[in-house]
Amino acid sequence: MTNLPQRVLDLASAAAAEHGVEVLEARIMGGQQGRTLSVVLDADGPIPSETVELVARQLSRSLDDEDPLEGAYTLEVGTPGLDRPLTTARDFRRQRGHKVRLIPAEGANLPVADRSGQVEGIVVTADDDAVTLNVKGRTVAVPLSDVGKGKVVLPW
Repeated sequence: MTNLPQRVLDLASAAAAEHGVEVLEARIMGGQQGRTLSVVLDADGPIPSETVELVARQLSRSLDDEDPLEGAYTLEVGTPGLDRPLTTARDFRRQRGHKVRLIPAEGANLPVADRSGQVEGIVVTADDDAVTLNVKGRTVAVPLSDVGKGKVVLPW
């Protein structure tokens, strides 16, 4: 999160929490003319578009009522998207049942890696230490410290 006034962050967090999600990131972009307040929501599972809309409406009303951010801006509320890099145990837990590609951290060697040093598999589980994948029928635990980043492998 950036140098937003704490009250903006508090209002965004409250609106998100009321709808069962949380604020992953909030930042103001642009100059005095054409600024955008961007709020990115996160949850342990997919976030329905209706939830994003409800959070946006509630946050917009709260910001209008309290006016904690000086000047004009456009409010933008969304989710991280499918191309978001996976780096934490929580990121991987959210992808249970989905195919991911792991890219090794610098100097790390991933188990059952292909020629490029990467591993693709279905996420079984993840904890603070490792992500467990099903790689071609074999269960493999990969230490998170060895993962530079992961990406969801899209089915198309």
